[in-house]
Amino acid sequence: MASAIMMEKVARPELAKHESSILDLVFVMDCTGSMASYIESATSNIRSIVEEIVVSEKSDIRLALVEYRDHPPQDHTFVTCVHDFTAKVSEMKGWLQQCQASGGGDTPEAVADGLHAVLKLSWRSESTKICILIADAPPHGLDPNGDGFPNGCPDGLDPVQIVREMVEKHITLYAVGVEPPITPYRDFFMSLAYTTGGQYVPMVNAKLLAKVIIGGVREEISLDRLMQAAEEDINREMQRAAAEGADDKEKVKRINNIFATRNLCSTTMTNAFGATSYAAKAYSSTCQNMAAMQHAFLLTPRPAPPTYAASSTASFTFGPSLAATPGFTFGTVSAAAPTTAPTLFGSGPPPAAPHPCGFGLPPSAPSSFTFGTVSAAAPTTAPTLFGTAPPPAVANPFTFGTPFVTTHTPAPFSVVTTTETSGANGAPPVARAEVDINYDVTENTAVNEDQAERIYQKWQHRKK
Repeated sequence: MASAIMMEKVARPELAKHESSILDLVFVMDCTGSMASYIESATSNIRSIVEEIVVSEKSDIRLALVEYRDHPPQDHTFVTCVHDFTAKVSEMKGWLQQCQASGGGDTPEAVADGLHAVLKLSWRSESTKICILIADAPPHGLDPNGDGFPNGCPDGLDPVQIVREMVEKHITLYAVGVEPPITPYRDFFMSLAYTTGGQYVPMVNAKLLAKVIIGGVREEISLDRLMQAAEEDINREMQRAAAEGADDKEKVKRINNIFATRNLCSTTMTNAFGATSYAAKAYSSTCQNMAAMQHAFLLTPRPAPPTYAASSTASFTFGPSLAATPGFTFGTVSAAAPTTAPTLFGSGPPPAAPHPCGFGLPPSAPSSFTFGTVSAAAPTTAPTLFGTAPPPAVANPFTFGTPFVTTHTPAPFSVVTTTETSGANGAPPVARAEVDINYDVTENTAVNEDQAERIYQKWQHRKK
């Protein structure tokens, strides 16, 4: 019995030489029909998750769970089911075991209600506060297409405003987006996490969920410790930066310099596909409520989903950002010829004559486009991204995602179970194979720019 109690109230290592962390961790989970594998993964791994966090971070940890589905008539079971904090891992596991993935109705779910329930939990004032949202569908009121409540949550809850309340309570949000279903709404969830100084983490395999939770929690505890260690230096340098009229980018750079000068290191979770996009940062800074978020969402061009043919795995660039491309609209040809033309790999002079094109390159005249394959025989019509067109007079083989070739050998490709990420500096999204994704944790690493920016986000809201 004694050993069982030790497991429930997970003991701190006796030889810990530094102050133990106090951690309050809540899972907010979509419990509609499509989420069964993620609920099962959380249930199977919750004990090992807690034990690893306790051993590695010397944490006094409590757990809570918020389940959400949807409002009637979309779902008649429940909107939210709330389990407040407990120190007993077995109790948390019991809650998860009782979770059943069912229902859901329309595509959007009661995300706002799930996040609102987080504010009502019994958080400890001195704790590191982390909320892990696991979702595969947007909230009501973001995309009116197929939304039973296109004007937002029927109870009047606004997820954008709720997240700002979470910031005031020093709750950091990690948004775990189940891809590909969440991909069209990724920037929205990124913006919520970014507002709190947290991260968006793409999830393509339920088996990776435990690594994400462990890695995210460990990195967040590390950043909290860094902020405490350098609090006076950060306050002083930010005051100086404000007096000098420095912009946010310069302030982030100065925070990073503080950690480098003091040789303060962090724990870092690999999250190569979760880099915050420019659109997400813009949403965070300009959208104060869900109505503004919907307006921005509907105005933001989004690339069509990639199409894959069966063959070997390859990674490719999925076309340029439309927002930064002058002279043409998506799917149509502009009468004005730009001085430079976007290509799959950047920009350059436009072709002098009609030319088969890649995704996003505006041709001066209709041209053929074979998506991933080439043929020696000239067809009477050729498939394009937007229909069919007569073939060009001169064959020009082109494989999407690879350099031009001089052979007519078929060159199809595929990407197996992929996720997308927005490229740096406004670059287009990149699709990558699941095998490339991992969420390993590296200790004693130099604070990177992304972490410095997240610390700055936290500091802005905590300085009061």
